[in-house]
Amino acid sequence: MAKQIEMLSRNRQLAEEGDPVAQFNLGRVLSKTDREHAIKWLSLSAAQGHAEAAALLAELQGPVIEFELPPPEENGDSLDVDPPEESTESLIAAAEAGEADAMVALGDRFRKDANLREAVKWYSRAAEAGSALGECALGMVYDLGMGVPVDEEKAKGWYLKAAEHGDARAQFNLGNMFRTGRGGAADPAVAAKWLKAAAEQGDASAHFVLGALYETGSGLKRNIAQALSHYRDAAEAGDADAQFNLANMLRQGLGTERDLTGAARFYRRAAEQGMAAAQFNYAVMLASGEGLPRDEASAGRWLRRAAEKGDPHARYELGRLSANGKPADPIEAYVWFSLAAKDTEVAVKAISAKNKMAKKLDANGLAEAERRLKKIKA
Repeated sequence: MAKQIEMLSRNRQLAEEGDPVAQFNLGRVLSKTDREHAIKWLSLSAAQGHAEAAALLAELQGPVIEFELPPPEENGDSLDVDPPEESTESLIAAAEAGEADAMVALGDRFRKDANLREAVKWYSRAAEAGSALGECALGMVYDLGMGVPVDEEKAKGWYLKAAEHGDARAQFNLGNMFRTGRGGAADPAVAAKWLKAAAEQGDASAHFVLGALYETGSGLKRNIAQALSHYRDAAEAGDADAQFNLANMLRQGLGTERDLTGAARFYRRAAEQGMAAAQFNYAVMLASGEGLPRDEASAGRWLRRAAEKGDPHARYELGRLSANGKPADPIEAYVWFSLAAKDTEVAVKAISAKNKMAKKLDANGLAEAERRLKKIKA
């Protein structure tokens, strides 16, 4: 026992100094006796790229979203200045008279009609007239290859002009290009500058990306308090990914006091937007009464929604509940274990459970299970 205490003490010292291996080892030991603190140390280790910590964390608390920079931002109609009641002829007249907003509106209208040649023409005229909307639109034209070959350098140039003119979407897209090194060398400091500029204008996607960068220490000095703040701003603006990440941090007590009620609320908001991982985590909290009154019926509904959307943990749990229910339903259990087995996160235990269910089914039962599987796949 003394040796184990000594090892724990050494691991804790290294973990507090930021060593990801020590954080993983400490979390692994604590996972058997102190789930809350195990999650804390595993989260810190996983954030530094420790794969085993990420896997154990997923096992302890369900899926954790992986940060990936979004593609160029197009919130609905990215420019959205095309008044639907105005005729194309009147827009052309206004554009020919030099109204830049009308030029952009024409570009939007022709883009929707798949007339990309005309769309590019009007976006170009608006951009050359100094319209920030036109400059951002032309940046997206070259970034996404809409009617022209992809040209990241030109895209970056037009985003820069629009960003300097104060367009939040251009600032966001430009920040991402500097972050990833598209259209030129990567520059984390410049990326952060433009992402912060977009966030200051209330851009939810910029807040989310900044939250993720601060959480992982990617290009910015790791700052959990800043991550929490940006996630909260994005979450309040309706960003589902931010709502999910914020809920994870509130549930684990990262950067703040542990807040299970808040975690449940933000999981629910992300779940209502269709995020399967949030639906699963919300179902778990409902089933256990974690942060809100226990409600097994609602938990079952959210669990099924998550499973139907493809969440592997939800599929496995639905299979397990079907297998252990009263009465048990081995056919339904076999179906969900089969679907869960396709995902590497739960494949080993799902395959084992599926094989156990197969032994309980006769030929007719297996045929019915396969019929249900085909129906779900369809």
